[in-house]
Amino acid sequence: MSTLTSYSQLRILLHPHYSVNIFLSVFYLLLKQTIPKSLSSYVFINNEITTQDTQVLLLLATIITIRGRKSLTWLHYIDTVCKYSKMANCLLFYREQSYVSLIFYALLCLLHFLFFTTPEPTGKTNIFYYRANNLDNEIRADPRLTWFVCFHAPWSPPCQNFASVFVDLSTRFGDLKTFKFVKFDVSRYQAEANKFKIDTSTFSKQLPTVVLFQDGKEVKRRPQIDVKGRVLDAQRLLTADYLNNEFGLAEIYTTEANKLKGNTKKEQ
Repeated sequence: MSTLTSYSQLRILLHPHYSVNIFLSVFYLLLKQTIPKSLSSYVFINNEITTQDTQVLLLLATIITIRGRKSLTWLHYIDTVCKYSKMANCLLFYREQSYVSLIFYALLCLLHFLFFTTPEPTGKTNIFYYRANNLDNEIRADPRLTWFVCFHAPWSPPCQNFASVFVDLSTRFGDLKTFKFVKFDVSRYQAEANKFKIDTSTFSKQLPTVVLFQDGKEVKRRPQIDVKGRVLDAQRLLTADYLNNEFGLAEIYTTEANKLKGNTKKEQ
């Protein structure tokens, strides 16, 4: 079963976002090793792997080691590796003085960014996508419900990376009718974003923000903000385990499940 699960997880790498991204990450080395020698002189000064190439690759490995620690999931880690690898590719083309190749490569990366965005998690989930300008009223309408809301923006890379984490949590704890897992696109509903004090600017450190509501009121949010809306824990990684422990999702799930069982017995 675990082997099948692994194959199922790896199949997502066939998606154009990941497959093209990986191809672009090794483009320089692949081109240098496979280009015919008759054409090599038009692209490269030296068609062998040089000391300068090795230095850039070692720098890349160092950066990936440092930045990779902040990855939320293994797919996020792959995106991080690809991002810095593409930067290294640009630097390598520049050092080869292959400016036409650099422009062509940069154009390929731009096309990938525009047309092959990070795919949304597929399969059955327990997430409700709220699409209305009255989320605040909806939460306060029935105090018996517990809401776990992800405020996100589709254009935000951190939100894209967090998507699979929220799916994981909803799959584990979101199958109760009294414990709702909700995603709310703040980029479409600015008035609601203001009500919940969510900064939706381009360089916002509040995206994504997850908030727990109980009895119609906000109980806790991550990342935290001060009275002026400044993020207090921007460096904290919103991993599934961290959010489960921080919000006590497993405990809430057990409590709500017991309530439902008790109500069912009373009705019988």
